[in-house]
Amino acid sequence: MSRHQQNEVLTIQGLSKQYPGVRALKGVDLSFSSGEVHGLVGENGAGKSTLIKILAGIVKADEGTLLFNGTPREIHNSKDATRLGLSFIHQELNLVNYFNAMENIFLGHSYPRKVGPLVDWRQLRAQTEAILATLHIELPLDQPVSYLSAVERAMVAIARAFAVSGSIYFMDEPATALTDIEKEKLFAVVQNLKAQGKTVIYVTHNLDDILRITDRVTVMRDGQVVHRAATETLTKDTLIRHMIGKPLESAFPPRQGTIGTPVLRVEHLGNERLSDISFSVHAGEILGIGGLVGAGRTELLETLFGVRAATSGTIYLNNRPFHPSSPKDAIDRGVVLVPEERRKGGLVLSRSIYENITLMSLPQVSRMGFLNHRYIRERAESAGKSVRLKAGEYSHHVSTLSGGNQQKVVFAKTVMQQPSILMLDEPSKGVDVGARFEIYSIIRELASKGTAIIVVSSDFNEVLGLADRIMFIRDGKMASVRENRDIDQEHYLNYCYGREIS
Repeated sequence: MSRHQQNEVLTIQGLSKQYPGVRALKGVDLSFSSGEVHGLVGENGAGKSTLIKILAGIVKADEGTLLFNGTPREIHNSKDATRLGLSFIHQELNLVNYFNAMENIFLGHSYPRKVGPLVDWRQLRAQTEAILATLHIELPLDQPVSYLSAVERAMVAIARAFAVSGSIYFMDEPATALTDIEKEKLFAVVQNLKAQGKTVIYVTHNLDDILRITDRVTVMRDGQVVHRAATETLTKDTLIRHMIGKPLESAFPPRQGTIGTPVLRVEHLGNERLSDISFSVHAGEILGIGGLVGAGRTELLETLFGVRAATSGTIYLNNRPFHPSSPKDAIDRGVVLVPEERRKGGLVLSRSIYENITLMSLPQVSRMGFLNHRYIRERAESAGKSVRLKAGEYSHHVSTLSGGNQQKVVFAKTVMQQPSILMLDEPSKGVDVGARFEIYSIIRELASKGTAIIVVSSDFNEVLGLADRIMFIRDGKMASVRENRDIDQEHYLNYCYGREIS
């Protein structure tokens, strides 16, 4: 009997879950041991998030048995999960925007009280500060979390998992929005939990992270466990082969088509976050925006999309002045943005897939103010096919789709607009390697048809693999513009910091 078998704290037997038209889990058998970091990987839709939601008491399994330290237990709700020592960092942050960090961290747990219903705010602050100190995190505690950055919001969600003491920690894409510095802090916490004999189940599409911090890895595909092994015996290539069922020939599809005339020209653009930015992007060109987190990349896209106002400079779209007063104004002129947080800014989760796809195109799918639902379905299915959307019924809520397919719905929505400029903010965030290749193929195809594309990504390799040119931004100012020839990661980082390389 192996050490892991001797120390099993959670055993899953025959776990199954059926959604309408989709078999999410098919007889999953899994075990997790104390004092280990266990990686769980697979493509979007492989069943990882469904498994975690069942263990969190959010979703009820159709079949299966859960054994905690060899004893059968049932989880009906989140309180059952907490009593069994399970703690969760979910892929979706699920924060209450008008609550501050303290209130969100202890949401669902008991607030310290003075008398009766009165909250002891001094004690709540002290407990919050103790958790943040353990994680080596600094956060503003009195602001509503809606005012926090994406990184700060992610750290709030991570801190919430430590509001009560647990023995098994599930981390579903915990580092997606984190900077490299914040990620190192998270990894130190993971190793500290392991040293205390706790169990960490780490779920991510970042295979480098999996190979770095885990002891064992389980690979899921199509709702089943297809491989499990000690991490030291695995490579990135073997993980990808098990995840998608075949080797991945290339991370990026080849360029197609030619670059045409300028579509967008920006001269000395500025506002509260940007200063004196000038650049152009051509038909059929993919322009990458390089820079560190907080450099102003997202703010640039938001200014071009009419979310933020420009206070100086000029913008020309197809040689005509372009100063969007709102996103609708930008969309009407053929400028579309795929936002960083698709569930917050790109989708209406409580509506159907076909409604989400046609959300930007209501004037085209209505007559005299009445929606033509048959036409909507036809247009939505056509747009879905163009982005290789994998969905059972387009009438199902978009929330039932995997992360990769949700991102494809956002792409389908923008494709229906036939934009002249497509701006992508973190296009592969939370998307697995197989779906990433499909998204990269979609981007390449749109460029080959003459769409001018601007890409912002925290993944250096993504920008280097897609872009024809790269504009580097530092502290809200343009540092340089480079042809994407012979730029490696070292060059890329130096340009991000504004350093010239001989």
